[in-house]
Amino acid sequence: MTLMITASAATALSLLLIALSIDAINRRMALRMPFGDGGDPGLTAAIRAHGNLVEYMPIGLTMIGLLETNHAHPLALSIVAALFVLARVAHAQGIRGSHDKLTIGRSIGIVGTLLLLGVMAGWLGAMIARPVIGF
Repeated sequence: MTLMITASAATALSLLLIALSIDAINRRMALRMPFGDGGDPGLTAAIRAHGNLVEYMPIGLTMIGLLETNHAHPLALSIVAALFVLARVAHAQGIRGSHDKLTIGRSIGIVGTLLLLGVMAGWLGAMIARPVIGF
């Protein structure tokens, strides 16, 4: 079984991770700051944008993969996976866009991420429970 939806989401999220890594590295090099953030708000934002993706990407991809493996409806799962990727992009852009206030991109990104993780958890839970409960 090929997991094309999972592979597509992983590809997009990996490219985002590379972009965020390069951004953080470039900021570190410009500030000559190999460790920590030195109190620089731009570097702090770059570190957190990268770190936040690293925190949420594994569970998102795991849920997408488990749903795909358990034969979730491909179109519905493709939409959920695409929305998850878009939520992570919105969050990364939002956190990098402002260092001192909550931005709309950051808000949409984290709320979207948490809602989508909840949807995927409920969907997978229902798929698991279906044979047990008999519905």
